[in-house]
Amino acid sequence: MSAIGAVLPSTELPQVIGQEAPEEIKFCPLAAVSKWPYKSFGHLDSEIISKAFFAAGKFRMRGWSLYYIYTLLDTANKPLVLVPASEVQALFDDIKSELRLLVYFPSVEKEPGFLLSFTEKGIPRPRYLGRLDLEHSLDEMEAKIPPFTHEVNDNPRIDDRSFAAFKKKMEEAVQAMKQKSKFQKNKKKKERITLKQSWCEQMKRAQCYLGVRPRKEPGMRDPASDPSIPIRELEQAVQRYNLSQCIELPDLDISEPAPFEFRSNVVFICVDVEAYEKNERPITEIGISTLDTSDLIGLPPGEVGKTWMKKIRTRHFRIKETAHLHNSEFVAGCADRFEPEFGESEWISFKDAPQVIASCFRPPYSRPLDHLNGGLSNDAEGTPEPKRKLVLVGHDIKNDIHYLRKLGYDVSNLSNLIEALDTADLYRAWKHQLNPSKLGSILVDLELTGWNLHNAGNDAAYTLQSLIGIAIFARTSGANRQLNTQAHLTAHAEILEREARDRAKEEADEWAVADMEGGDGGAPKPLERFGWPTDDLPTGSRQARKGANVSEARDSRKELEAKLTVRVEGKENEGIVKGKEVGDANGGETFSQSMSERLVMLEKVDGKIEGGVKLPVTTRGF
Repeated sequence: MSAIGAVLPSTELPQVIGQEAPEEIKFCPLAAVSKWPYKSFGHLDSEIISKAFFAAGKFRMRGWSLYYIYTLLDTANKPLVLVPASEVQALFDDIKSELRLLVYFPSVEKEPGFLLSFTEKGIPRPRYLGRLDLEHSLDEMEAKIPPFTHEVNDNPRIDDRSFAAFKKKMEEAVQAMKQKSKFQKNKKKKERITLKQSWCEQMKRAQCYLGVRPRKEPGMRDPASDPSIPIRELEQAVQRYNLSQCIELPDLDISEPAPFEFRSNVVFICVDVEAYEKNERPITEIGISTLDTSDLIGLPPGEVGKTWMKKIRTRHFRIKETAHLHNSEFVAGCADRFEPEFGESEWISFKDAPQVIASCFRPPYSRPLDHLNGGLSNDAEGTPEPKRKLVLVGHDIKNDIHYLRKLGYDVSNLSNLIEALDTADLYRAWKHQLNPSKLGSILVDLELTGWNLHNAGNDAAYTLQSLIGIAIFARTSGANRQLNTQAHLTAHAEILEREARDRAKEEADEWAVADMEGGDGGAPKPLERFGWPTDDLPTGSRQARKGANVSEARDSRKELEAKLTVRVEGKENEGIVKGKEVGDANGGETFSQSMSERLVMLEKVDGKIEGGVKLPVTTRGF
């Protein structure tokens, strides 16, 4: 029996315009049905269904019995046009028969307004309008709907309780007709909050590494819930607890050394790689800057951390084989203008590049070497320095990791690399903004001067300076955040329309959830958790590479071989689509379909091939 067998009543449908439908008939909003494949399926499946049953007039060609109902909502002036759920079920049956795709009505949790019933006493019920087909357009049919007074005169007065239920039903139906459902919006909102939370956690961990935020002490009990603490001691106990959980932090005095220990005593290593803007984008420069947090012990950071910035060591490597290539079309290249305050450029070959880069990730960390000796620095007794924990830093660092791999050096193979921090994300966490900012803009905001940007050595040094400046600024400006956020919303409210104002408030609420007080950012995040590429990406401009990252993520094999959920009579079973069989929960027919078979199906629907293969059923639950 169909999972929605109740939508196939034996009652005959009305045939006279304005005739009220029997209360046992269930309906679906016509607009929601027309958008159904695009909202419920991935790109490939939705295209197959669309070409076979929706596009090029096929949807109207089926013929639909139209009904109308006035929603009684202030926001919806037009009546709602509905079709019987039994006709929608017939469409689903045809899709299963012809395309071997098993489909269901969307679940109530995801689309509560897709399937509507009107069994409550006293509420209006849909009225017959006519048939939608190739000879009668929807506009023509809607023009036949009687005015609202007709509906009012024919229905008894609705009591408050029934009206509330009817109104909720109509609101859900209107929502189901929109391109994005409330479920999808909530999902996107959760994804945005998760992303923002990851940026804010990066910020807190960066501050812990620099000793301007304490580590969270586990196992501490909230004294407010401990009745044994005397009232006179409670205030101090709460202060100690809030500090231990990083909820309330003391003001940061930049004229004093870091107030907390430097978490993990890490060495920051910042990388920037420049490539030629044309052809196969050969690499022309490598910049590597280092900041050893052990050099900061007992040293005040100074204004914006400028005193700490003096401890940054930077190296600038130019590739001999690409010395003749100069960028000028998309960026103003300045490979020959490495700032003297950072040091002097060094020439290396492609062949030596992996070994030279590797030396910068070992002691003595970016100190220029006279010879390629593997980067070991010995003390008086000849004992090598111990391995230190490393934190990789960059601005939009995914691209730099890619270029290092292109050179033959994979930084993710380092056993002592605990995580990577991206200053583009740190800046977004500080400023509570979604869009990334260029390094030059960040330097201006930090009141730092950056000369000859797009020189790899300069960019590496300035990126590490930005890390320090953002971490310090975020700790010293946090007290004004709530006031600034309110002023920001007030300013926007004066110039934006209602929808934009609502979005601005939603944005602030999301940041409030993402950047909650307390915590130390949690454990470091390994590189693979950021979804950074492990294989070479297509070449092209920086913008093109970013697009390629998104495109590859969307079209990756993991998604093409995505997990399907089999729902049969309320039971579930899962399987991977790799041409293997996945039995249904009741031991019935077996469902599977490989990606190649689905592409064949798409070609068959397109009419590009004749005949085709008999495809096994693939399932899709909603």
